[in-house]
Amino acid sequence: MSTLKTIIAALMISPISLSVFASDCNPLSGEFRIGKTDADYATVNAAVSALKCGGVNGPVTFLIEDGKYAEKIDLSSISGVSAQNTVTFESAKGNNSDVILTSNTSDADFTLGLNSTSYVTFENMTIENKTGNTGNAVKIDGTSKNIKFKNVVFDGNDHPSTGANSAVIYSTAGSSKSNISFEDCEVNNGSFGLYKGGAANADTRTAITGTLFFNQYESAISLTNEVAPIISNNVVSSVSNYKNYKAISLDQVNGNMIVSNNVVNAVNGTFGLAMNNCTGENNNYANVTNNSVNVGGENSMYGVYLSGSTDNVIFNFNRIKLTPAKQTASNQAYYKNAGTGSNINLLNNIFFDLNTGGYTILGNTYKDFFNQLPSQSNSALSVSANGIMIEKVMPAN
Repeated sequence: MSTLKTIIAALMISPISLSVFASDCNPLSGEFRIGKTDADYATVNAAVSALKCGGVNGPVTFLIEDGKYAEKIDLSSISGVSAQNTVTFESAKGNNSDVILTSNTSDADFTLGLNSTSYVTFENMTIENKTGNTGNAVKIDGTSKNIKFKNVVFDGNDHPSTGANSAVIYSTAGSSKSNISFEDCEVNNGSFGLYKGGAANADTRTAITGTLFFNQYESAISLTNEVAPIISNNVVSSVSNYKNYKAISLDQVNGNMIVSNNVVNAVNGTFGLAMNNCTGENNNYANVTNNSVNVGGENSMYGVYLSGSTDNVIFNFNRIKLTPAKQTASNQAYYKNAGTGSNINLLNNIFFDLNTGGYTILGNTYKDFFNQLPSQSNSALSVSANGIMIEKVMPAN
């Protein structure tokens, strides 16, 4: 009989226990604090656990108190998130130097991992992974979308290294991602500043605006298999002598791509802007507009380098300058290879080479006229093609 009473008592208690457990996982809504002093959560991971447990039923903001948080943060999908019910992590005081998320071990593969995460914003903080030889400050995986970083400093390791595992920000190729944005950020060191591998189904609408990329070894921005990204108002500064350095590398980037108002200074670089198999729309060309690119050093160098089936692109009001340490015949401020691409429209650009002189292109659009002209390194070049004047500009004495 005692055994039967025990079983009955256990059954009666079970619903109460489930109710208590459920109350611990109520969905979040409103503002919460992370930190050591009278905070709702002592660590970022504690807040992440609450999100994973209960999800959200309204907008959520986590205000993070000053300090360095040595944690490996792995944030996956959050139930209840939407365009209205967003999740924001930000510095309580609004300064990106006050809150530092850092790797908790010297061999951490990432500090912040986002796996199939959506509608999450990070503002006014520093995210770093710089103690080991490899590792990402941020790794974006799975089918992630609508993720925003604003006024965030990303710090990677400063060892000369190559490959995605040493990228400061690594977006994997496992699944397609959409609407990932970086606004007014700073990206320091790493093999790549931002590396997006490109899934079988293309990523869409990556936006990189107002961001400084400093001291990457292999490439500042590298996008593969993208549709309609926006790369605008960024600064790339590099002293890397990696022989295949590409300040901005675009591969299979299609649709209404916009690359505008960027400043690139690669004093030992090879490629300023490299575009391979990049195709704009027939009725809405890709735009490369008002960029300033300087490439220098001793290796062969190219300001703008087009390859593959790059097609339907307008280049307008760009200033491309080469400052080689020694004259090399292969140097080209503009290089269009013998690939299958066509409909490359050049208008009002300046291409300048301190050793061989430069060429100012004035007038209306003319398709692929560079394929019909002598090599840029021809010192006697002074021709007019279909109403477009190409003027030889000699270097200053």
